[in-house]
Amino acid sequence: MPEKLVFEHTFEGLFVRGLAGRVTPVLRDRLREVGLDLDHKLRPAYDFDIWCSAVRVAAHVLHSDVAPEEGYALLGERMVDGYRETTMGRALFSVIQLLGPRRGVGRARQMFRSGNNYTEARIEDVSSTEVDLWMNEAGPIRYFTQGALRAGLRATGAVQPLVTVVGFTSSDVTYRCTWRNGVS
Repeated sequence: MPEKLVFEHTFEGLFVRGLAGRVTPVLRDRLREVGLDLDHKLRPAYDFDIWCSAVRVAAHVLHSDVAPEEGYALLGERMVDGYRETTMGRALFSVIQLLGPRRGVGRARQMFRSGNNYTEARIEDVSSTEVDLWMNEAGPIRYFTQGALRAGLRATGAVQPLVTVVGFTSSDVTYRCTWRNGVS
C-alpha cells in the first residue's frame, strides 16, 4: 500500500488559515516537534502520521477545556472554514454549494481526496435528509473528520446539520449525517 499523504493545502486550510491568529508560540513549538514547522514554507505533502500528530497537538493546546473528541471536531470545522479560503477550497466549495446536502455528502470521497491520497468512502441512504457515510478514517482523526463533515454540510446549505459517529473499528468509521432542508 502506498504511503498515506496529506497535501499542503489541507495543512494550509487548518494551520495557516483556519487557525490564523490562534497559533501561539507554545503551539508553534509543539507543532515543530511533531514535524510541522510553520516558520517555513509548507511542503507539498506530509506523512499521515505527521498530520495526526499535528492535529492532536492543536486539539490539546487549543481545546483542553472540552472532551478530546469535541476538540478534534472543532478543529475539523476550523479546517473547512480555512480550506474554503485556499485556491483549491474556493473551487471545490463553489461546486458543492450547488449540489445541496445529499449530493454534497455523496461527493465526500472526492472532496477528501482533494486533500489527501487515501480517503475511501461509501454512502447509504437512510432517508431524504439522512445518510450513513462509511470512511476509512482511524483513531481520533475520525472526530476531526466528524467536525469537517458538519462544516461541509453547512456549506452545502444544510439546516441544522448533525454528524454522529455511529460505529468504528481500528481502521474505519461510520457517520450518520442528518440535516433539514430549507430555511431554519
